[in-house]
Amino acid sequence: MKSYIVLVFVYLLVVPLYFVFAHGTGVSYEESKDGYKIDIGHDEFIAADESVRFDFALFSENLPSVEGDIFTDVWVTFTQDKKIFFAGGVHKPEFGTTGFTYVFPKEGTYTVSARFQKDGETVVKTEFPLTVIPSLEVVKQKPNILAAVGSGVGLLFGTAIGFFIGQRKNKII
Repeated sequence: MKSYIVLVFVYLLVVPLYFVFAHGTGVSYEESKDGYKIDIGHDEFIAADESVRFDFALFSENLPSVEGDIFTDVWVTFTQDKKIFFAGGVHKPEFGTTGFTYVFPKEGTYTVSARFQKDGETVVKTEFPLTVIPSLEVVKQKPNILAAVGSGVGLLFGTAIGFFIGQRKNKII
């Protein structure tokens, strides 16, 4: 009986970690260009109708660990098939990270353009593709086969171990 309690405890401890760590802590688009290192951070998986945080940083390649006063603002655009979904400036605050939160209205591949500026003059600019997956509401409606199969296999494995441990105890006595 104690082995079943231990197995249930281990199962309840491990399975939630699968769901907690199912999404990464975020990724960055990084590019070296014109003597600068561009770093644009965002969530690893971006879903339509869900908010996503974008953080913008620019470093001199001569001083890679110091952001300093290289830029004062960033002009950002999100486009898809030549249609503009967002265009706006993001001011660099005195403290904290330069960034904003956005909700993509639909799935697909977008082009993210960022132009780092200092007092209205372009310092460096970049663009990159960004894939937005379907809304999580749609994904939540589909059963997670992997989790179901994994839970079932784990339950069967735990039951088998408990059965063999019980049989072994009966033989010793």
